[in-house]
Amino acid sequence: MRVPGVFLLLALTLTAVAAVESHGGPNRRSAKLRKAVEAVQPAVVKVFGLKGFRGIFGYRTGVIVHESGLVLTRGSVTLDEADGRIACHLHDGRRLMARIVREDRRSKMVLLKLAGKADKPYPTAPLGVSKDLLPGHFVLLIGNAYKTARGREKTAVNFGIVSAITRVRLRSGMMRFPYARPVILHDAMNNPGVYGGPLVNLDGKVIGISGNLVESRDTNAQLHYAIPIDDLKEFIRDTVKHPDAPIVYAPVEVAPVDKRPPGVHGIRVLRGGITRATPAYVDRVLPGSPGFEAGVRSDDLILKIDETSVKSWKSFRRIMERYRAGETVRLTLKRGDGIEIVHVTLVEEKAQ
Repeated sequence: MRVPGVFLLLALTLTAVAAVESHGGPNRRSAKLRKAVEAVQPAVVKVFGLKGFRGIFGYRTGVIVHESGLVLTRGSVTLDEADGRIACHLHDGRRLMARIVREDRRSKMVLLKLAGKADKPYPTAPLGVSKDLLPGHFVLLIGNAYKTARGREKTAVNFGIVSAITRVRLRSGMMRFPYARPVILHDAMNNPGVYGGPLVNLDGKVIGISGNLVESRDTNAQLHYAIPIDDLKEFIRDTVKHPDAPIVYAPVEVAPVDKRPPGVHGIRVLRGGITRATPAYVDRVLPGSPGFEAGVRSDDLILKIDETSVKSWKSFRRIMERYRAGETVRLTLKRGDGIEIVHVTLVEEKAQ
């Protein structure tokens, strides 16, 4: 008996589905993700401070890290100005007021204390070990995405992958972000409502706390980052141990100062007067200078310094000021209709 093609295709499909499900497949993976979310989500808090102003949002996410009601979140001027009028909406629908009890100026994280006395310990999120995290690991970012959750609504869950754990020179708006330690870079969707929310591994443990969307000071690229939880554990422990300690936990951590003198390159670009948009065209190159020896010529247009785009003559000068004597920079130049790449090793300025 000949089996019609459509029935044969259906039989093969059902066989394939059964084979996938017998090995776990999507159902097993979904169960693992759901279990990870359920381990942390009861401790996730929707945080509301003052209404936003000048582009600053008055809502974010926090996570309960101690049963006494300590909530860890990303600091904000809207929380600072709220002065005890910070509203925290818990996972079970309760709405409690809170105040800032400690701040870590290095990481820009703060600890809130829920007001009142609870009948039973608050649910807390299990803390993992961020030093074991590697690029390529999957993560979940939990938070109040776009302020969609105000009461009993569950917080949103975003899936992502760790890109790197590295030191990055960060900028938040026009302000430098003074954090000298490695941060977790990831691609899980981030937005103002998720700032301060927990970054969770697939074992259901918090391995980082989400920061604001920032820019790299070197490449101008926007980055999603999280502060590793290992860097915040002592902050939490010290606050629990010393509840009457000063509100500031630690001074701002300053990156080590490079004592090498500024580097000299000998490249002079055309100044654009009052406008900053004038491209970085080379006006002249001092004979015998590092730029001259590297082959930079007059009328070259400087496009990039290493991986950083050069948008104007002022940005060329500003970027080159970061480099020190002895360092080598790669310049990408437009020369005529072609592209040239030269390497310039900066030298120390000679004493007159």
